[in-house]
Amino acid sequence: MKQQFPILPILLLSIAFTACRKEITLDLENESNKVVIEATVSEGPGPHTVRLTRSVGFGASNTFPAISNATVTLSDDLGNSEQLTETAPGIYTTSTTVGGQGRTYQLNTSVDGTTYTALCPMPMAVTMDTLMIDSFPAFGTYSRMIVPAYFDPAGEANYYKFNVVVNGEKQASLDLVSDRFTDGNLVMQPLFVNGLELERGDVVEVTMECIAP
Repeated sequence: MKQQFPILPILLLSIAFTACRKEITLDLENESNKVVIEATVSEGPGPHTVRLTRSVGFGASNTFPAISNATVTLSDDLGNSEQLTETAPGIYTTSTTVGGQGRTYQLNTSVDGTTYTALCPMPMAVTMDTLMIDSFPAFGTYSRMIVPAYFDPAGEANYYKFNVVVNGEKQASLDLVSDRFTDGNLVMQPLFVNGLELERGDVVEVTMECIAP
């Protein structure tokens, strides 16, 4: 048995040295000037917003031109309909639409003679039960992380979005979560916030949103 132990590291070393290496050139198509529509309808009277921009090429800066003078209409499955008003360049808002759980909404957007249509139901709300700060080992020290706790409904696909604000400043985070591996369970999954180091006395605000797939 002792003679077999050296075989494994030798085999692994061989795999490492014989791995394929090939230079490739990515064909990054220029996807500039495409219409990008971002719509948010939440529960309650709003105002709810639709943001219209145009895409830019891969090598361009992340400055997306706003689309003005479009026609944007939002309706629901109860027969309510409203044409949105452009309140800022590329930003269109509602004034009468009231968002409701379980309602299905249709968005019609006309830009330069082309109409784009989307249909989306608003999911039922899942309530956050507890919000905690816990410490986790990381690189020889401990890091404080934000941990929301909630009960995921069983037997249905649920998707969540978490918005994190620390001391009044919105944080950039990996905040989209599905229940693919947690269906029907108590979920206590840390939120990974880029570069955040919490200190004693910090004020943390977390908003949990249930979003449509």
